[in-house]
Amino acid sequence: MTGSGTFSAGSGAADLLSRPLQFVKGVGPVRAGLLQRLHLETFRDLIFHFPIAHKDRASITPISRLRAGAEANIVAQIIDVRGRRFAGKEKVEALLQDSSGNIRAGWWNPYVADKLLPNAWGFFSGKVKLFNDKRELAGPEFEILQESDENDESSAASFTTGPSFGRIVPVYNLRPKQRLPSGEEAPEIRINQNFLRKLIWQALESGAAACIPDLLPPDLVKKMRLMPLPEAVRQFHFPDSFAKAEAARRRLVFEELFIISTGVALRRVQIETRAAARRMPLVPAIQSRIKARLPFELTPSQAQVFSEIAHDMNSTQPMNRLLQGDVGSGKTAVAVSALLLCVAHGGQAALLAPTEVLAEQHFRTLCNILQKSRVTIALLRGASTEAERREFLRKLDAGEIHIAVGTHALLEPDVTFKNLGLVVVDEQHKFGVDQRRALRNKGIAPHVLVMTATPIPRTLTLTLYGDLDVSRIDQPPPGRGEIVTKWLKEVDRPKVYKLMIDEARKGHASYVVLPRIDSESPLETAPETPLKGAKAAKARAPKKLWSEVKGVEEEVKRLREHLPTLRLEMLHGRMPGPEKDRVLTLLREGKIDVIVSTQVIEVGIDLPTATLMVIENAEMFGLSALHQLRGRVGRSERKSYCIIFGEPTTEETEERLKVFCKTRDGFEIAEADFRIRGPGQFFGTAQSGMPELKIADLLRDVDVLAEARAEALERVRRDPQLRKVEHAGLKARVKEVLGSRLGLIDVG
Repeated sequence: MTGSGTFSAGSGAADLLSRPLQFVKGVGPVRAGLLQRLHLETFRDLIFHFPIAHKDRASITPISRLRAGAEANIVAQIIDVRGRRFAGKEKVEALLQDSSGNIRAGWWNPYVADKLLPNAWGFFSGKVKLFNDKRELAGPEFEILQESDENDESSAASFTTGPSFGRIVPVYNLRPKQRLPSGEEAPEIRINQNFLRKLIWQALESGAAACIPDLLPPDLVKKMRLMPLPEAVRQFHFPDSFAKAEAARRRLVFEELFIISTGVALRRVQIETRAAARRMPLVPAIQSRIKARLPFELTPSQAQVFSEIAHDMNSTQPMNRLLQGDVGSGKTAVAVSALLLCVAHGGQAALLAPTEVLAEQHFRTLCNILQKSRVTIALLRGASTEAERREFLRKLDAGEIHIAVGTHALLEPDVTFKNLGLVVVDEQHKFGVDQRRALRNKGIAPHVLVMTATPIPRTLTLTLYGDLDVSRIDQPPPGRGEIVTKWLKEVDRPKVYKLMIDEARKGHASYVVLPRIDSESPLETAPETPLKGAKAAKARAPKKLWSEVKGVEEEVKRLREHLPTLRLEMLHGRMPGPEKDRVLTLLREGKIDVIVSTQVIEVGIDLPTATLMVIENAEMFGLSALHQLRGRVGRSERKSYCIIFGEPTTEETEERLKVFCKTRDGFEIAEADFRIRGPGQFFGTAQSGMPELKIADLLRDVDVLAEARAEALERVRRDPQLRKVEHAGLKARVKEVLGSRLGLIDVG
């Protein structure tokens, strides 16, 4: 490829990279509009629209050696072109010939005939199939090489350069990122691979790759043996070999992950050095008082995690720790121990929960554990009256409240602490970066513990949570019973009704969970990848599924007809606070046999008598959400059941339900969920702070990620503000991509 060094960084380089595609030869306003749907508007966008695969079009196969089922490239002369009709559809056929033989090529596209010039030589690439028992090159991509019959095969075969033929060629994603309302992927735009290849080739030929500033310090490029950036961009689009393509990809992946890792390292170092935290040592007297307060002894795993937390809190460097634990593993007991350690040293503590149900559950737990103690606990929620709120704020500001429990209401500007020493955030992935930072900023360098019952895959832990120390409870508390998980068909529903009745006779409660409140309510789930091939014929169309998803209110009426002897109630987010409290009280008192609910009971409901979970339209729930719902049962020694009903219309959903039925291990489920959905959807990029990755694959590139993370942390520790000259471009890029997402305190 020529012209790669024509331009140098500067105003001319910036002009070239920002060149609008509409005014590039062969584009125009119509194609420019189509390219915009792929977020391609300038040369810069083009050269960073990396291929998703490569095809080998460097090798030529003689026609006589073509075999059905194989992908092949041939150089051949067009002998004849004609149109034929099969089953009412028009097909264009061309007879192709080289010195070894001939073969027909066929296209179900009448417009291709205008491009097939008789007697011309062409390069054809496609799959060999059998059509009417004869070999055929099916719908091959092609390029006309010679328009004159004066040239022979050898001169045509010598044509080995170009964006689409005679080399390893890129394959690009031609689908817009948005999905249709039905859940299906948007169709490919009306731009073919050849056109996009030629356009990107043209951008690279103009020298655009050489205009990209290399943000990585030269010593790092040398140390990691990385390909120079301009060469990497060119070689990844149009590689000289597959080895060169892989080396180019490694360079681009490393840079992408290094940017993220640098941002995370900056956050970690800046939090560590921002201010001194208050030391809170776990002396024997305090440890004895905490142990006496807990209603049970910590498991070895819980005790180990609390020891790690106590070690952090006995430091002037503020704790910044993530506590992972499967559903029902006992994270709350560890959090309570940390809260009491803070209070024992005269500090105030805050416990933040994403829902009122969970906040109230934590409040009741703390009140039960700390009754008759001098520790004052208070709850603030969105539904609190104005008088309750004023009294809460007064006492909190005066230091009269030792442990403040609340929802997002705790984040309001008028909520002030006298001496905030510890922040505990439960189900932390349901809070944005800004929300977590807002609570942290209500104190002077408070210790922070964030918890999740959604185990996080290793690669996300290394990137998204690379600023945190990680603890993991991997041992369930004793006395937990078996949970039998089954995926049933509609014909089995009477058996489930009988099971509900049998469990109610034993004094056990059942849950029935649905995706929405009523037929007018929005669904809580994201659309997925459609089924392909034969499975699609058996599945209902996605557009039907949206109107057939069940709601809580209709299901309560139906169940009352089938289960007239059972005590049924419903629970959902639109219910008034007093009505919600009434239902939760009845549930705790054992006066409800079946509770019909939305996903609102996913966290915060701890009912040991619950032994049956029925999930309707399970295909509408994420894998981690299904696992959380299953965790509402099996919270005692009693045998429990989780029954799902679902009709998957996508390959993704079918795999998800199978994985759910096969394992109870939350960490295995998290890895599977991450593999199925990818990092972009695992927690949601907006909440998590994870930018969209252009080329890196967190499943494939774990080793590169580990290297990038280690190098980023080492570099940031040496230069915490990235003030060195060689870090100027890196700092600007981190601010551009990650500053607001990661809540960086100061990047200069």
